[in-house]
Amino acid sequence: MARLVVVEARRLLPVAVLFLLLVVVSVYDGLSSPAEPVTTSPNSVPYKTLVHASQSGEVRWAAATNLDDWVTLHNALGLELPDHAFDPKLEVAVFLVNCQLISTQQCGEMVELTVIPDRNNCQVVLFDKSQLSTMAEPQFLVVEASGQK
Repeated sequence: MARLVVVEARRLLPVAVLFLLLVVVSVYDGLSSPAEPVTTSPNSVPYKTLVHASQSGEVRWAAATNLDDWVTLHNALGLELPDHAFDPKLEVAVFLVNCQLISTQQCGEMVELTVIPDRNNCQVVLFDKSQLSTMAEPQFLVVEASGQK
């Protein structure tokens, strides 16, 4: 005896649509340009970004090395204090206003922060003190990417 298998089209339609979407996404991914890898300088200083917010005005920056500076800078910039527990014994915070950090570099006793102007941007960057120089109070130098200091 011959067996007859009945397949309903309405049950295969969703599977066919999903297969078609998979093929389209695969073709698009193959045609799109690959992402450029992030490169760092040989003596770059690791950091993490804590807050991005909007600000207006000129490019400014300030470092917070103690808890009073941390609170004062948050209040002056109109930022809410994040859930992050800032520990001035272990980390240093740098507030960058109207610019965005693109790289860091240890230059002797100073940490050079290369930024690009970015209007309406406020960035709080945290550095681990163990990654910085042996100075008690680390020094920072902010340099615009165009080469202007």
